[in-house]
Amino acid sequence: MVEGSYYDARSTDAVFKGIPFAAPPVGELRWKPPAPVPAWRGIRAAKEFPPICPQRLYSPEYYAGIAERVGGRPPKQRPLTTSEDCLYLSIWTSNFGSADRRPVMVWIHGGGNNGGWGTQGTDNGEFLARQGVVLVMIEYRVGALGFIADSALTAESPHHSSGNYGLLDQIAALRWVQRNIAAFGGDPTRVTAFGQSSGALDVTCLMMSPLARGLFQRAISESGTCTGPFAALKEPVTSFSEHPAAEESGRQLAKALGITGTTDVLGAMRARSADEIFAAMSRDPGIAHEVIVDGWVIPEQPDRVLAEGRQLSVPFMVGSNQNEFGGFVSSFPVPSMAGYSEQLLSALGSSAPLRAFVPRLLEAYPASDTVEAERRLFEVNNDGFGAPARYFARAMTKAGQRNVYFYYFTHVVPTPGGQALGAFHTGEIPFVFGSDMGWPKGPDDLALRNAISSYWVQFATTGDPNRRGLPEWPKYEPASDRYLELADTIRVGQRLRQRQYDLLDDAQAALDARLRH
Repeated sequence: MVEGSYYDARSTDAVFKGIPFAAPPVGELRWKPPAPVPAWRGIRAAKEFPPICPQRLYSPEYYAGIAERVGGRPPKQRPLTTSEDCLYLSIWTSNFGSADRRPVMVWIHGGGNNGGWGTQGTDNGEFLARQGVVLVMIEYRVGALGFIADSALTAESPHHSSGNYGLLDQIAALRWVQRNIAAFGGDPTRVTAFGQSSGALDVTCLMMSPLARGLFQRAISESGTCTGPFAALKEPVTSFSEHPAAEESGRQLAKALGITGTTDVLGAMRARSADEIFAAMSRDPGIAHEVIVDGWVIPEQPDRVLAEGRQLSVPFMVGSNQNEFGGFVSSFPVPSMAGYSEQLLSALGSSAPLRAFVPRLLEAYPASDTVEAERRLFEVNNDGFGAPARYFARAMTKAGQRNVYFYYFTHVVPTPGGQALGAFHTGEIPFVFGSDMGWPKGPDDLALRNAISSYWVQFATTGDPNRRGLPEWPKYEPASDRYLELADTIRVGQRLRQRQYDLLDDAQAALDARLRH
């Protein structure tokens, strides 16, 4: 049993912080699939947030930086500590002790699979719980501890696999939800996995994984999808960037740690502290740590699964923000127009196999001078979020899923700094969670927050975001290509950036064709 706290006066409004869903992944359990939680006697306190998982990118400054740039105040940040003993989840419910069962939403945080934690950018889960769901926030291994592959790790695995430990943590948390969420007033037959950025990528990767079948019944992807191609365990892959064999990352990490002259390299790596590992990663930032095709968790290239319609078919909501890169970089400098076409090509990552697309790139992103060219480079990088979102929506409808919903978030913070940033990456999160990130608000912010959170909760409840009192959100159909623009005035749009998205779809298809032959 666990003991939580009340977050409101009613006895049904409860929060449980730091419930373990797997054994601490330390010592011999480092770089292994999550093991079962050791049993405990009596009542375990669940009143404090757990440590966040060790990470190289410690990023509370991201939201502080956004607040400063838009003329707001930095959000309050609870004190953070890190520990490898970090596989915990937290639950907010306004249905505790009730006989009925409410839909469950499981939040998978972003951070590039290199950092982040459950409550980053969201304050807490009280707002959504009050809207009628049981909200679960999970922690999972990130960076080198969550996504390193290595030949020795592959050799010791009964599945002949390594890497993707962070995904395995997410799967273990979803299994815990299936077994236990009814005790907190949740319905295990109505679980929505939702995430943002790398968390959204992970949600869509779980839709490709046989290990996650039956663990969730709806999915929401905010600014991230697992379209590829992806790095593979043992062979190099040509993608939007060049991926060496994923197992090479383990060898590089050992080298960065200075481990030589031993036959037990893996034992020596496990003996190093998390701080030493992340310090080594900082010295060599080129060491890959990402979701890979490992033959077990992700058995094959997701694009192939999508093309053949074999992904998990669940009601699906997907979208992106208009200015995803606004919060990351101040500009994409173009020294001269002579090099503009090469910069456009580089924005796609892998220049050699995509060189034939240069004429179409110049048509889709035309520029007459370097100022306009810099703006177009922002656009092509933003489209790197929007086009895959539409691609995934189309793949879902092609596979026969009728409940697919496509959105485009365009709200801008109403200050000069907000106008400069545009609808930036993560900008929708406070509207989903009802959290206060210290950004100045406009007169329509409250109505937009209520609409967005209601769409999300209604989708989790029924698999359809539409409800009385909200603007109608049409189902996505490739023929009509309609989407919902989430802005101060919510409206239905059609054929969003069609020329640009079609071009990026074709470029992705060209890389996928190389992968198959």
